[in-house]
Amino acid sequence: MVSMNCSRKITKLHIKISVFIIRFKGWLQGRDRKKTKLQSELLKAELWTDYYARKYLFVTENLEQKEITVEAPETIWQFWDNPVGRTTPEIVKSSLKTVHKFKGNFDLKVLDKSTFGNYSDLPAYVLDKFNKGQIGYAHFSDLLRLNLLKNHGGIWLDATAYMTDFVPAYIVEEDFFVLLTDKLTQYPYSFMQNCFIRAKKGSFLCDAWYQMCIEYWKDETEISDYFQHQLMFKALISNQSKGKALFKLMPQISEDGIHQLEGDNLLKKFEASEWERIKKAFFFQKTTYKVPVAFDYSGTYFAELSKGRA
Repeated sequence: MVSMNCSRKITKLHIKISVFIIRFKGWLQGRDRKKTKLQSELLKAELWTDYYARKYLFVTENLEQKEITVEAPETIWQFWDNPVGRTTPEIVKSSLKTVHKFKGNFDLKVLDKSTFGNYSDLPAYVLDKFNKGQIGYAHFSDLLRLNLLKNHGGIWLDATAYMTDFVPAYIVEEDFFVLLTDKLTQYPYSFMQNCFIRAKKGSFLCDAWYQMCIEYWKDETEISDYFQHQLMFKALISNQSKGKALFKLMPQISEDGIHQLEGDNLLKKFEASEWERIKKAFFFQKTTYKVPVAFDYSGTYFAELSKGRA
């Protein structure tokens, strides 16, 4: 445990120094600050990806491709758990209702802290660290989604995803599918998007990714990087021969379609014609309940979606 923590701390220091050097050189040479920042962030992501490959890829070496099976019906999995004293935000309630509307032939299970154990078999050390607060809700959810898909297959969808159509058949047919980062996020750091994951039971990419992620938490009590879940996937498909081959077979689709309401767009004045365009961009949109408190939301996309706009 000590050596692993030491290795992580050394990597963290190396990254900080490398990022500082790039930004300092950019400043000295008068380069565009945005380009310099992007360059440094991409280097940071690459260094973390290399670290995860060195430390955790070994758990996938003897992992065999299991038989692909499909439960009947398959399940769309979601997780939402309110902290004590808080209620579910209206936009989350509305988002969950849209999933029920567009779940199609899938079953729908919205789990919370009291029910996820009925369907998952996460290691005791993960649950212990989650209960102690060493693993936060966001990163616990990263582990839970892979565990559920490994055990049962189906689809994972974040509770803040607002569906406007059924999941396309070409995605349902895939053994494994995720969206990849692109232009609208202006943040290619994370490489892929984990708010939506389609994985049939037996998917090698899902199983291998899961094994890497839980291996990390055997000896760690804190995250190394907020996007470590995504970067571990990148480490897998960049350095493991079977993972690389399977990833190449997956449709390479941009996440841009789900970010039509990204950032300030969610707080813009609602326009019916624009909403029709947005609904056609992809079958769901990422939303957020983390919005400014002192703000008049009347007539905004946030307000309309919170009311369940069709």
